[in-house]
Amino acid sequence: MFRTYDGRVSLTSDTWTSTYGEPFVCVTAHWIDDDWLLQKRIICFEAMEEAHNGFNINHCEEYGLRKKVIALDTPTRWNSTYKLLHDTIAYRDVLTDMYNQSRATNGQFITNDHWSLAKIVHDVLETFDNATHIFSYVYEPNIHTVILECIKIICTIKQTSLANPGAAVKRLLDNLKVKWCAYFTEFPPIYAIAAIFDPGVKLEGLTNLLTFYYQQLDVQFDVPYYVNNCKRILERLCEDYGAVIQPQPIGSSTGASRFGILWTRIGEYLSYQHETEENFHIIKWWKNHSSKFPVLARIAKDILAIPASTIASESAFSAGRRVLDEKRSRLSSESIEMC
Repeated sequence: MFRTYDGRVSLTSDTWTSTYGEPFVCVTAHWIDDDWLLQKRIICFEAMEEAHNGFNINHCEEYGLRKKVIALDTPTRWNSTYKLLHDTIAYRDVLTDMYNQSRATNGQFITNDHWSLAKIVHDVLETFDNATHIFSYVYEPNIHTVILECIKIICTIKQTSLANPGAAVKRLLDNLKVKWCAYFTEFPPIYAIAAIFDPGVKLEGLTNLLTFYYQQLDVQFDVPYYVNNCKRILERLCEDYGAVIQPQPIGSSTGASRFGILWTRIGEYLSYQHETEENFHIIKWWKNHSSKFPVLARIAKDILAIPASTIASESAFSAGRRVLDEKRSRLSSESIEMC
C-alpha cells in the first residue's frame, strides 16, 4: 500500500495490557491520499515480548515506511473527573438531601460551598474536555488547532483564578498550572508549523497567538526566536520538497536562486488575503490552492495528516477488549492479532 505512495506517513502508537496481563502494542498509520482525504490504517496489533517499557518500530521496514515517518509525542488524555462532575451537578439537590440525611449523625454535610467548588472544577475541566474532543478526531485534521485550544484552556484557568481568590481554588489551580507547564511551556515545533499552514493564522497570527499565550501563562518566553526557528524549519522543508516537486533544470539557475523562487512563493502564501469562510475546511482549502502553491500544498498534505492524539490506536484496544474477554481468555496472542 505504502510503497507506491510518494508522501509521508505519520504514525501513532499505544500499548495495552489485556485482562490477563498480556501486553499488546498497536501502530496506526495516518496520511492524506491523492484525493486529499485523510486516511488511517492499523499496521500492527500484536503481543509484546516484554511489558510496556518502550516501542520497537521494526514494522516500519516491512511496510516501506522507515524514511517516511513523522514522529509525534502525544500526552495522555483524561476527562473522567469532568464527566463525573457533569453528571452529579445536575442532581445536586437530590444528592445533597440523600447524603445529608444519611450522614446527619456524624455532622458531615454537603454544603453549597462544596458544590461551588465542584462547579469551578467542572467549568475548568469542560475546556479540557472540549479540547480532548477536538484532538480525538480521526478523519478530520486537528494538529493545527493544538496551540489555539491550549490558549483556551490557559485563559480559562487564569480567568477562574481571578474570579475565585479563595485559598482552596488558588491551591487547586496553582497545582494545575504547574502540571500544565511541565508539558506546554514550549510547544513542539510541529504544532507551530501546522498552525502556519492554517491560512487564517500564518506567521503573523502564530506570533500573536504565542505572545498572548505566554502573557496568560505569566511565563517569560522568547516568541520571536521561536517563530524564527519555525520559519527556518519551513524554509528547509520547502527546499527539500521543492527539489522533488519542482526539480531544477540542468543549467537553468543556481541552487540559491531556486531557493529564492521557492521562498518568494512562500511569501505569496503568507501575504495571500484569505477571506473567512463559514464552513472552512483546511484540507479542502489546500486542495483548491494546490496549483497556486504546489510545494506548500505538498508539505501541508503531510503535516496535516499528523493526529493530535493516539485515539486511533486506543480505539483498536477497545476492539481488543471485546475479542479477549473472559469467554475467550485462552486465545493465543497470535489468534487475536488484528493485522
